[in-house]
Amino acid sequence: MDDPEAWRAQAATCACRRRYESDGPVLPGACGAGPGEACEAGVDIEVMSLGLVSFRAGLVGQAEAAARVREGERVGILLALRHHPVITLGRRAAPEELHVGPVALQSLGVDVYPVDRGGGATYHYPEQAVVYPILDLRRLRMSVPRLLQLTGDAVLEVLRGVGVEAEWDPERPGAYVDGAKVASVGYHLSKELTTHGVAVNLGRDLRGFDYIDPCKVRDQAIGSVEGLTGTCPDPDAVALALANAIAVRVAGSRGR
Repeated sequence: MDDPEAWRAQAATCACRRRYESDGPVLPGACGAGPGEACEAGVDIEVMSLGLVSFRAGLVGQAEAAARVREGERVGILLALRHHPVITLGRRAAPEELHVGPVALQSLGVDVYPVDRGGGATYHYPEQAVVYPILDLRRLRMSVPRLLQLTGDAVLEVLRGVGVEAEWDPERPGAYVDGAKVASVGYHLSKELTTHGVAVNLGRDLRGFDYIDPCKVRDQAIGSVEGLTGTCPDPDAVALALANAIAVRVAGSRGR
Protein backbone atom coordinates (compact mmCIF):
# COMPACT_ATOMS: atom_id res chain seq x y z
CA MET A 1 0.00 0.00 0.00
CA ASP A 2 1.41 3.42 -0.92
CA ASP A 3 -0.22 5.52 1.80
CA PRO A 4 -3.18 4.14 3.79
CA GLU A 5 -4.12 7.57 5.11
CA ALA A 6 -4.20 9.01 1.59
CA TRP A 7 -6.29 6.05 0.46
CA ARG A 8 -8.85 6.66 3.20
CA ALA A 9 -9.01 10.37 2.35
CA GLN A 10 -9.52 9.59 -1.34
CA ALA A 11 -12.17 6.98 -0.64
CA ALA A 12 -14.10 9.38 1.58
CA THR A 13 -14.42 11.88 -1.27
CA CYS A 14 -14.74 9.49 -4.22
CA ALA A 15 -17.90 10.28 -6.19
CA CYS A 16 -17.98 6.70 -7.44
CA ARG A 17 -18.03 5.41 -3.85
CA ARG A 18 -20.84 7.79 -2.89
CA ARG A 19 -22.94 6.63 -5.85
CA TYR A 20 -22.30 3.00 -4.99
CA GLU A 21 -23.37 3.46 -1.39
CA SER A 22 -26.57 5.20 -2.44
CA ASP A 23 -27.50 3.00 -5.40
CA GLY A 24 -26.23 -0.37 -4.17
CA PRO A 25 -25.64 -2.48 -7.32
CA VAL A 26 -25.83 -6.23 -6.85
CA LEU A 27 -22.32 -7.66 -7.02
CA PRO A 28 -21.51 -11.37 -6.73
CA GLY A 29 -19.09 -12.79 -4.24
CA ALA A 30 -17.99 -9.68 -2.34
CA CYS A 31 -16.83 -10.70 1.11
CA GLY A 32 -16.59 -7.26 2.67
CA ALA A 33 -12.83 -7.27 3.24
CA GLY A 34 -11.32 -3.81 3.37
CA PRO A 35 -8.17 -2.50 1.69
CA GLY A 36 -5.20 -4.71 2.50
CA GLU A 37 -7.41 -7.35 4.12
CA ALA A 38 -7.78 -10.90 2.87
CA CYS A 39 -10.78 -13.16 2.46
CA GLU A 40 -10.81 -16.86 1.77
CA ALA A 41 -12.20 -18.00 -1.57
CA GLY A 42 -12.03 -21.72 -0.84
CA VAL A 43 -9.52 -24.54 -1.50
CA ASP A 44 -6.22 -22.73 -0.88
CA ILE A 45 -6.94 -19.61 -2.91
CA GLU A 46 -6.75 -16.21 -1.23
CA VAL A 47 -8.32 -12.92 -2.32
CA MET A 48 -6.83 -9.62 -1.15
CA SER A 49 -8.27 -6.11 -1.57
CA LEU A 50 -5.52 -3.47 -1.80
CA GLY A 51 -7.42 -0.33 -2.78
CA LEU A 52 -5.74 2.45 -4.79
CA VAL A 53 -2.01 1.85 -5.31
CA SER A 54 0.67 2.94 -7.76
CA PHE A 55 1.49 0.59 -10.60
CA ARG A 56 4.93 0.02 -9.07
CA ALA A 57 3.27 -1.08 -5.83
CA GLY A 58 1.06 -3.40 -7.84
CA LEU A 59 4.13 -5.01 -9.40
CA VAL A 60 5.65 -5.48 -5.95
CA GLY A 61 2.40 -7.00 -4.71
CA GLN A 62 2.36 -9.44 -7.62
CA ALA A 63 5.97 -10.43 -6.97
CA GLU A 64 5.29 -11.06 -3.29
CA ALA A 65 2.15 -13.06 -4.08
CA ALA A 66 4.02 -15.06 -6.72
CA ALA A 67 6.74 -15.93 -4.21
CA ARG A 68 4.12 -17.22 -1.75
CA VAL A 69 2.46 -19.32 -4.45
CA ARG A 70 5.79 -20.73 -5.69
CA GLU A 71 6.69 -21.71 -2.12
CA GLY A 72 3.46 -23.70 -1.95
CA GLU A 73 1.77 -21.52 0.68
CA ARG A 74 -1.22 -21.07 -1.65
CA VAL A 75 -2.27 -22.47 -4.99
CA GLY A 76 -3.41 -18.98 -5.92
CA ILE A 77 -3.65 -15.39 -4.67
CA LEU A 78 -5.87 -12.82 -6.35
CA LEU A 79 -5.17 -9.11 -5.83
CA ALA A 80 -8.10 -6.70 -6.21
CA LEU A 81 -6.93 -3.12 -6.65
CA ARG A 82 -6.92 0.13 -8.60
CA HIS A 83 -4.12 2.22 -10.09
CA HIS A 84 -3.20 5.85 -10.47
CA PRO A 85 -3.15 6.87 -14.18
CA VAL A 86 -0.63 4.68 -16.00
CA ILE A 87 0.00 3.29 -19.48
CA THR A 88 1.54 -0.17 -19.59
CA LEU A 89 3.31 -1.53 -22.64
CA GLY A 90 3.23 -5.28 -23.25
CA ARG A 91 6.03 -7.23 -24.90
CA ARG A 92 4.48 -6.81 -28.37
CA ALA A 93 3.90 -3.06 -28.06
CA ALA A 94 5.37 -1.00 -30.92
CA PRO A 95 6.57 2.61 -30.52
CA GLU A 96 3.83 3.94 -32.81
CA GLU A 97 1.13 2.61 -30.47
CA LEU A 98 2.01 5.40 -28.04
CA HIS A 99 0.64 8.67 -29.46
CA VAL A 100 2.09 10.97 -26.79
CA GLY A 101 5.71 11.05 -25.67
CA PRO A 102 6.75 10.03 -22.13
CA VAL A 103 7.65 13.62 -21.14
CA ALA A 104 4.26 14.94 -22.25
CA LEU A 105 2.52 12.06 -20.50
CA GLN A 106 4.39 12.82 -17.30
CA SER A 107 3.14 16.42 -17.46
CA LEU A 108 -0.39 14.98 -17.76
CA GLY A 109 0.17 12.88 -14.66
CA VAL A 110 0.36 9.57 -16.54
CA ASP A 111 3.20 7.12 -15.88
CA VAL A 112 4.49 4.67 -18.51
CA TYR A 113 5.70 1.15 -17.68
CA PRO A 114 6.98 -1.67 -19.91
CA VAL A 115 5.66 -5.01 -18.59
CA ASP A 116 6.24 -8.68 -19.32
CA ARG A 117 2.65 -9.59 -20.25
CA GLY A 118 1.75 -10.20 -23.88
CA GLY A 119 -0.08 -7.76 -26.12
CA GLY A 120 0.36 -4.05 -26.63
CA ALA A 121 -0.53 -0.91 -24.72
CA THR A 122 -3.33 -0.41 -22.22
CA TYR A 123 -4.37 2.25 -19.73
CA HIS A 124 -5.28 2.07 -16.04
CA TYR A 125 -6.99 4.81 -14.03
CA PRO A 126 -8.49 5.10 -10.53
CA GLU A 127 -12.12 4.44 -11.55
CA GLN A 128 -11.18 1.09 -13.11
CA ALA A 129 -11.40 -2.25 -11.30
CA VAL A 130 -8.23 -4.35 -11.67
CA VAL A 131 -7.63 -7.96 -10.64
CA TYR A 132 -4.29 -9.78 -10.75
CA PRO A 133 -4.79 -13.56 -10.39
CA ILE A 134 -1.50 -15.15 -9.31
CA LEU A 135 -2.26 -18.81 -9.99
CA ASP A 136 -0.25 -22.02 -10.16
CA LEU A 137 -1.86 -23.61 -13.23
CA ARG A 138 0.14 -26.83 -12.79
CA ARG A 139 -1.22 -27.50 -9.32
CA LEU A 140 -4.67 -26.38 -10.42
CA ARG A 141 -4.38 -28.67 -13.48
CA MET A 142 -5.79 -25.86 -15.59
CA SER A 143 -4.98 -24.68 -19.12
CA VAL A 144 -4.63 -21.06 -20.20
CA PRO A 145 -7.71 -21.28 -22.51
CA ARG A 146 -9.74 -22.59 -19.57
CA LEU A 147 -8.52 -19.74 -17.35
CA LEU A 148 -9.46 -17.20 -20.02
CA GLN A 149 -12.92 -18.75 -20.30
CA LEU A 150 -13.45 -18.61 -16.54
CA THR A 151 -12.17 -15.03 -16.44
CA GLY A 152 -14.60 -14.03 -19.18
CA ASP A 153 -17.52 -15.67 -17.39
CA ALA A 154 -16.63 -13.81 -14.19
CA VAL A 155 -16.32 -10.46 -15.97
CA LEU A 156 -19.71 -10.84 -17.66
CA GLU A 157 -21.33 -11.81 -14.34
CA VAL A 158 -19.91 -8.78 -12.54
CA LEU A 159 -20.90 -6.46 -15.39
CA ARG A 160 -24.46 -7.78 -15.24
CA GLY A 161 -24.43 -7.00 -11.53
CA VAL A 162 -23.85 -3.32 -12.32
CA GLY A 163 -26.42 -3.19 -15.11
CA VAL A 164 -24.30 -3.89 -18.20
CA GLU A 165 -24.94 -6.73 -20.64
CA ALA A 166 -21.70 -7.36 -22.52
CA GLU A 167 -20.32 -10.01 -24.87
CA TRP A 168 -17.02 -11.83 -24.43
CA ASP A 169 -14.75 -12.11 -27.48
CA PRO A 170 -12.25 -14.98 -27.04
CA GLU A 171 -10.37 -13.92 -30.19
CA ARG A 172 -9.74 -10.45 -28.75
CA PRO A 173 -9.99 -11.29 -25.04
CA GLY A 174 -12.27 -8.75 -23.47
CA ALA A 175 -15.87 -7.71 -22.87
CA TYR A 176 -17.58 -5.55 -25.48
CA VAL A 177 -20.84 -3.60 -25.76
CA ASP A 178 -21.75 -2.66 -29.34
CA GLY A 179 -18.09 -2.94 -30.30
CA ALA A 180 -16.80 -0.77 -27.47
CA LYS A 181 -14.35 -2.51 -25.14
CA VAL A 182 -15.39 -2.31 -21.51
CA ALA A 183 -12.98 -4.87 -20.03
CA SER A 184 -9.62 -6.23 -21.16
CA VAL A 185 -7.48 -9.21 -20.22
CA GLY A 186 -3.72 -9.68 -20.41
CA TYR A 187 -2.05 -12.54 -18.55
CA HIS A 188 1.63 -13.41 -18.34
CA LEU A 189 2.63 -17.05 -17.86
CA SER A 190 6.01 -18.10 -16.48
CA LYS A 191 6.69 -21.67 -15.37
CA GLU A 192 2.93 -22.32 -15.12
CA LEU A 193 2.42 -19.28 -12.88
CA THR A 194 0.16 -16.42 -14.01
CA THR A 195 0.60 -12.72 -13.31
CA HIS A 196 -1.14 -9.53 -14.54
CA GLY A 197 -4.81 -10.06 -15.37
CA VAL A 198 -8.03 -8.15 -16.06
CA ALA A 199 -9.33 -4.56 -15.91
CA VAL A 200 -12.92 -3.28 -16.08
CA ASN A 201 -13.64 0.35 -16.98
CA LEU A 202 -16.09 1.91 -14.53
CA GLY A 203 -15.68 5.72 -14.65
CA ARG A 204 -16.37 7.61 -17.86
CA ASP A 205 -13.09 9.58 -17.94
CA LEU A 206 -11.35 7.52 -20.61
CA ARG A 207 -9.04 10.18 -22.02
CA GLY A 208 -5.96 8.06 -21.34
CA PHE A 209 -7.02 5.56 -23.99
CA ASP A 210 -6.72 8.35 -26.58
CA TYR A 211 -2.97 8.35 -25.97
CA ILE A 212 -2.54 4.76 -27.22
CA ASP A 213 -3.75 2.12 -29.64
CA PRO A 214 -5.61 0.03 -27.05
CA CYS A 215 -4.43 -3.59 -27.20
CA LYS A 216 -2.81 -2.91 -30.60
CA VAL A 217 -6.12 -1.87 -32.23
CA ARG A 218 -6.08 1.62 -33.70
CA ASP A 219 -9.33 3.52 -33.18
CA GLN A 220 -10.69 0.82 -30.86
CA ALA A 221 -13.82 2.22 -29.22
CA ILE A 222 -13.61 2.15 -25.42
CA GLY A 223 -16.63 2.07 -23.11
CA SER A 224 -17.31 2.22 -19.40
CA VAL A 225 -20.04 1.26 -16.96
CA GLU A 226 -20.73 4.91 -16.15
CA GLY A 227 -20.93 5.80 -19.82
CA LEU A 228 -23.48 3.03 -20.38
CA THR A 229 -25.58 3.36 -17.22
CA GLY A 230 -24.97 6.89 -15.98
CA THR A 231 -23.63 5.53 -12.67
CA CYS A 232 -20.08 4.65 -11.63
CA PRO A 233 -20.12 1.85 -9.04
CA ASP A 234 -17.56 1.63 -6.25
CA PRO A 235 -14.35 0.51 -7.98
CA ASP A 236 -13.01 -1.26 -4.90
CA ALA A 237 -16.25 -3.22 -4.47
CA VAL A 238 -16.26 -4.20 -8.14
CA ALA A 239 -12.59 -5.25 -8.07
CA LEU A 240 -13.22 -7.39 -4.99
CA ALA A 241 -16.38 -8.92 -6.48
CA LEU A 242 -14.51 -9.74 -9.69
CA ALA A 243 -11.59 -11.29 -7.80
CA ASN A 244 -14.00 -13.48 -5.83
CA ALA A 245 -15.95 -14.43 -8.95
CA ILE A 246 -12.74 -15.57 -10.66
CA ALA A 247 -11.50 -17.37 -7.53
CA VAL A 248 -14.75 -19.29 -7.07
CA ARG A 249 -14.68 -20.44 -10.69
CA VAL A 250 -11.03 -21.45 -10.52
CA ALA A 251 -11.61 -23.39 -7.31
CA GLY A 252 -14.67 -25.11 -8.75
CA SER A 253 -12.89 -26.07 -11.99
CA ARG A 254 -9.74 -27.42 -10.41
CA GLY A 255 -8.53 -30.42 -12.36
CA ARG A 256 -11.31 -30.29 -14.95
